[in-house]
Amino acid sequence: MAVTEVTDDFYTLTGNRLQGSSFLNLFNILKDENDDKFLNIFRSYILKSDLTHETVYYFTYAAESDDWWDSISNKFYGTPYLWWVICLMNNILNPYEEINAGDELKILKQTYIYQLINELRDISEQ
Repeated sequence: MAVTEVTDDFYTLTGNRLQGSSFLNLFNILKDENDDKFLNIFRSYILKSDLTHETVYYFTYAAESDDWWDSISNKFYGTPYLWWVICLMNNILNPYEEINAGDELKILKQTYIYQLINELRDISEQ
């Protein structure tokens, strides 16, 4: 199957605007030989090691028994839509797995969220 990258953005293709913090912004749009367009959801990102190793960028949080990624995001960022940032910070590949009470999670400080989003957007455009 021949696949090529699409130069049009999400809004041009769908008529829907994505929030700047939307997880969907991380994936480039591809099309196949039938001109069917799809998001490259298998694209992966690895954070710079200083983000996950230098405590100036994050704090730790001991997960509670009823936590899910979106509820933790809402607790610290005021929105459930940044759940993927917490998963990136903790090298979580499957966000559908349950979080165990007491798990120590790294939470990127809110000050650095939009810097991270901008850097990831720059990477996705390459």
